[in-house]
Amino acid sequence: MSRFNTKVSNTTVNLAGGKAIKMGAEQELLHTVLTTFLEDKYYESDDKRLERIKSLVAKCEPEYVAKLAYVARKEFNLRSVPVVLLGELSKIHRGDDLVRKAIENTVTRVDDLTELVAYLDCKLPKQVKRGIRRALYKFSGYQLAKYRGEGRSVKLVDVFNLVHPKPQFATEAQQKAWKDLINGKLKITGQTWEAVISASKDKKRDWERLVTENKLGYMALLRNLNNLIKNNVDEDILEKALAKLTDKEEVKKSKQLPFRFITAYDNVEGNRKVADAISVAMDYAVGNAPALSGKTLVAIDCSGSMEGRPMEIASIFGATLAKANTGADLILYDDEVYEFNFSSRTPVIDLAKRIQKEARGGGTDTSLVFKYAEKVGKKYDRIIIISDNESWQDSYGCWGYYVGGGSQEQYNKYKENMNVDPFVYAIDVQGYGTKDLSSPKCIHLAGWSDRLLDFIGIYEKGSSMVDYIKSVTLE
Repeated sequence: MSRFNTKVSNTTVNLAGGKAIKMGAEQELLHTVLTTFLEDKYYESDDKRLERIKSLVAKCEPEYVAKLAYVARKEFNLRSVPVVLLGELSKIHRGDDLVRKAIENTVTRVDDLTELVAYLDCKLPKQVKRGIRRALYKFSGYQLAKYRGEGRSVKLVDVFNLVHPKPQFATEAQQKAWKDLINGKLKITGQTWEAVISASKDKKRDWERLVTENKLGYMALLRNLNNLIKNNVDEDILEKALAKLTDKEEVKKSKQLPFRFITAYDNVEGNRKVADAISVAMDYAVGNAPALSGKTLVAIDCSGSMEGRPMEIASIFGATLAKANTGADLILYDDEVYEFNFSSRTPVIDLAKRIQKEARGGGTDTSLVFKYAEKVGKKYDRIIIISDNESWQDSYGCWGYYVGGGSQEQYNKYKENMNVDPFVYAIDVQGYGTKDLSSPKCIHLAGWSDRLLDFIGIYEKGSSMVDYIKSVTLE
């Protein structure tokens, strides 16, 4: 018997007390990042998550971290967590221009730079300074003025004083803006909608002017629909706003996360016309979901740990996938399975709201998904599970008694008994760092972005999200 060279096990216990499988560092960092909005979660505090991200960054190749920061910001539209990745990368990597390239490629808004400098407590390595200098050339005087950060611990002028960008590489207009910023004279040319409304003495008039002059971006319009209603804007103005809201190209360009539509929908206070417009926009936003061949089962975890925003996102993804795939079956599960019937004509947002309403809030037993598939006797080509991966079966778990028959066991039984080999897509909406299944055809995805819907079809070709991150090129 070997005493020293022992076998390495990839099994662990998840936060719910159930048997689980460890993720590799790259996959765990990916899942953790793409599900992080820097807010406390059911099983993990904000601070603990940040510490876990820092620890995982140190275990991954620097190039992978740099590419993940880029994808998180550019494709998944995350704001704060890419800053964390860039900051931690700068602390551990030296010797080439990877950090510079990561910053230059990842930074999208001026305040990304002030956030990064604040995260690093103004202690900037050489490559960070180079990356920030290069990024500054992207921005106009208007953008610099809008995000100059007055009243913040790190202002934009502080960034300039720390990195000293070279004016000779800037346009003439940029040079003037830089000079005005440093001298405290840089002002916004024209007013933002926030400034207009903040100073307004006639909000009805000013909301109408903002809509008429197209001064509200898509997200701002979506966020302020209820304000337009409350301030009784004229009907023709409201119609103009809703026309923009439901414009397919505007929806596509907006890159809004799905839950934004749900939030807006909940805030319109029963105005049917506005609610219907949001529903149309939502259908456009998710209309590019993959229409997959064969039979599909969509299973949504409706347990207690999914309450709140995770359940909102799960319901939207589930509704979208179920509707996009004609004849797909939809079930909810916690410690039981609930069949869910729906019409293909039902708008996505209405279906999502029904799913949320019917969520029971019990424990999480993912093995029931495969038991159900075998019970109904269907040979599914793919099974899509939307969950936080905190299944307690095959353990004493949170209920204090042994259950037996874990997810992996039931998955294997389903394959054997039904003579079928389906793809299983496990969409992780919380990112706690473990998984229930291990198989070449069990693909683990993560995040809350519409971008995930694109990946489902891609991965039937045998790739992975980690592979995709590694394929990214940073110029």
